[in-house]
This record gives sequence, C-alpha cells and structure tokens, in this order.
Amino acid sequence: MATPRARLGRRGEQLARRFLTSHGYVIERTNVRFPVGELDLVARDGQALCFIEVRSTSSSQWGGPLASITERKRRRIVQAARWYVGRHASLPPEIRFDVLAIDWHAGRSPTVELVRGAFDAS
Repeated sequence: MATPRARLGRRGEQLARRFLTSHGYVIERTNVRFPVGELDLVARDGQALCFIEVRSTSSSQWGGPLASITERKRRRIVQAARWYVGRHASLPPEIRFDVLAIDWHAGRSPTVELVRGAFDAS
C-alpha cells in the first residue's frame, strides 16, 4: 500500500501532465530512472526539450514546493538529464529545466505554478 506521501506525489504528477498538456507541452516520458537520478517528466515545449521536476506539498511549513528543490536535487536532475541526452542521437535547439509546483490546500483546489527555466545545468 502506498504511503500518503507517495499518493500525493502520484496525484501531483497526474495533475502536472494535464496542466502541461493544456499549456502546449507534449509529454514524451514519465519517471525516467538512471543510476544518478530520476526525471519526473520529459516533454517538448515547442522546440525546447524540457526536464520537468514536479513538486507537491500539502503544507507550507518547510517553505512550499519550490523551496524543496535543494542544490543536491538540482545536481541529480541535471545528471539524469545528461544521461537522457546522451542516449538520444539528435539534440533540440534548446534544453530547459522547468519546475511544476503544486500546493494542495485542504478543502480547496490545488495551486499550480509553472517555472520555466527554473535552473540551468551549470
């Protein structure tokens, strides 16, 4: 049986896919795992290949979903993206790291914030 945290994460990723497709993204892959880390979503936004980290929270106690992306987490996402890119023959003109932050409020609809280009690979 899934933990409450896992269920929240799964609901968040489902909401993220719907939100992103309604904003023109084309989802290519979900939950791509490599030894160095995981990519929640890989999608296209026009010509850009986007690696999208989905962060969900039901409490702002620790600063909300965006605050939960630490430097260590960013490095792991970038490493996983490098593995992903290394396994594909052609590269798009732009590669971007986006974050989709979801705040689940008790008794209300969730708040969704998309941050395009939230960080870079440096």
